[in-house]
Amino acid sequence: RVDFVAPVRPEYNVKPAATLTTLRRALRPHSATLAPVGSERDTHLATGTEISQLVLDYKLEIKTDGVTLRPRMPAVDTQIYEAWADNVSLAIFDANKRRVAAQIMYTKKVKLARRGDYLVRVQIRHRSAADLDKLKDMALVLDMDLPSSVRIETALALSSLFTKTVTGSVFKGEAMPRGGRMPVFFDTRLASLPSEAAPGDMLVGSLTLSSRTAKLGLAYIVPAKANSSANDGSSSSNGAAPKKDADEALSQADKDQQGLDEALRKVRLEWIAKAKDDSVRDRLVAELVTDAGKGAVADADGDVAAVLAAQLEAIDGARTALPWSEAARLSERAARRAVETADRVVGLTRTRALTARLYENQADLKSDEDKQLKKQADTARTQLVGALTAKCRALAFLTTAQARFSATESEASADFVDVATEEGSEELAREYAKAVTELGRWVEKKAQAEDPKFLLATAPLHLARHHYARALRPTLEWLQKAPLLQANATERRSMAELRDLLLAKLQWAPWTDYFRALAPIESPSAYDTL
Repeated sequence: RVDFVAPVRPEYNVKPAATLTTLRRALRPHSATLAPVGSERDTHLATGTEISQLVLDYKLEIKTDGVTLRPRMPAVDTQIYEAWADNVSLAIFDANKRRVAAQIMYTKKVKLARRGDYLVRVQIRHRSAADLDKLKDMALVLDMDLPSSVRIETALALSSLFTKTVTGSVFKGEAMPRGGRMPVFFDTRLASLPSEAAPGDMLVGSLTLSSRTAKLGLAYIVPAKANSSANDGSSSSNGAAPKKDADEALSQADKDQQGLDEALRKVRLEWIAKAKDDSVRDRLVAELVTDAGKGAVADADGDVAAVLAAQLEAIDGARTALPWSEAARLSERAARRAVETADRVVGLTRTRALTARLYENQADLKSDEDKQLKKQADTARTQLVGALTAKCRALAFLTTAQARFSATESEASADFVDVATEEGSEELAREYAKAVTELGRWVEKKAQAEDPKFLLATAPLHLARHHYARALRPTLEWLQKAPLLQANATERRSMAELRDLLLAKLQWAPWTDYFRALAPIESPSAYDTL
């Protein structure tokens, strides 16, 4: 019921007309991904914080050809100066992943020529990940034009909608005096609904009182369908239990097969590091990467990253030795291969590793999905740091230590050799400095002074730049705090060699003599035989 009033003037020829012309449907996201953008240019200029983006995917099924619709996001779209988000964009893809429409900020109508399944992707960027996290369940509103309008019957009396015995209830151009009131009743039992409409959808249209009055908005919620077979007893049909048992048996068989495949994959992954023959290792890596590309594992990128990280660890096994020492000696081919493999690992893990920063201040994660995502992000971050460390060591070998091993026996020296000024080495030196800077962004400040792998991988850069004191301080701190254990004997020996080299570069001979005199006490000769 709607009551109309004529407060200003009388109204004549009153014939209310209610028509519905648009199908409005609200969709919840099929998937939501929140992560930092990752590009260096996508940093907020005022605060210096990384820009985050929220990607929402909505699945849409179109049952007829030539449907015209308008996607809307009432929370963020159709705003410019008052917009709180940095950017809002939308794209529609068909089943063949072909983009059929793309819009920014202000949405407009889109015509879908063919029926089928579509994906609507919404991207929102903002400097606050917490604000974007609130939009993970944001509804996408679709306004679809109906092929033909739906008319709603109106009457002067409510009873006339249910029986024809009531007379004088049909509008025949009624008159309404000034200050008068006229009730209008609507028959919500529509004879037929559009085939596209589903329970919960909304039909939107307009209501007019006469040809001289403005249109009013009108909305109709599609009710649930009548259940005609509620009491026919068909729910307990024969054969349901055997089918359920068969499904459960098949599901268990799939689980067993998945467990077996995962166990075999882990064994093959372990043998990448154990294999002594390069051809066997390369074959294992190629097989595992191929299996991941075929969809044999759920997380293809994560699996490929794990395979390449294991290959990288096998190439650069001496991560606790000085890059220019005999223990860390690599062929030029192996060093360049380590750089190439590290770049692949970084490319596969960077985006997911950035997501790990979103969970740093979230100690209490309740949902299993968030816990799984945090675990994957932490793993990706560990793989990324390991890849950058190996890349730094390989580049350090190519730019500094290679000259030592290419020298003759009479010229060979265990000391650091800087060849950055030689022909062809300047580009490698710049790449090495860039890799060290990138590694420093991912390793926490505290870990930079406590992780010997980081200190040994970045020491050649400090030596090449003559930053001897800058490299000496964390080296001395680590040697002071590190316990005397057989497990870290190689690390302590390498760090002690680095300390002696830095002291020699600084020409601090008294300190060199002091530490050499103290060596038998800190690390007795019997220690190596424990």
